[in-house]
Amino acid sequence: MTSEDPNTLKERRRFPRVMAPIFCRPAGFLQPRKKIGNISLGGLRIYSDQLYKLKDRLEIEIFLPDQKSIIEVVQVVWIKALPPDGEALYDLGVEFIRLAPENVLRLQAVLEAFPVQP
Repeated sequence: MTSEDPNTLKERRRFPRVMAPIFCRPAGFLQPRKKIGNISLGGLRIYSDQLYKLKDRLEIEIFLPDQKSIIEVVQVVWIKALPPDGEALYDLGVEFIRLAPENVLRLQAVLEAFPVQP
């Protein structure tokens, strides 16, 4: 696990992040959907009860506000343990490995519909 604080990453972000009613889960699994922390065209902040390592790749299903979903491959770039009463056991920062062009358009629409996170 890394001790890198996600708040220090703010200056390195290339894409603005928004808070939107979006959920995700591992692709192909019928696990409950978990709320995400924030999202951008570069990646997202997710909550997980499973511990991953830096650079682990995951295929996740992202549920957009229109209730349709997209499946993308992401890579873990930071990990933070959460307190026992948190959303999950871990807070993860993940970046998109490659974002399908049609999903870029769908995410841009979401990003434009919600306020940018400071």
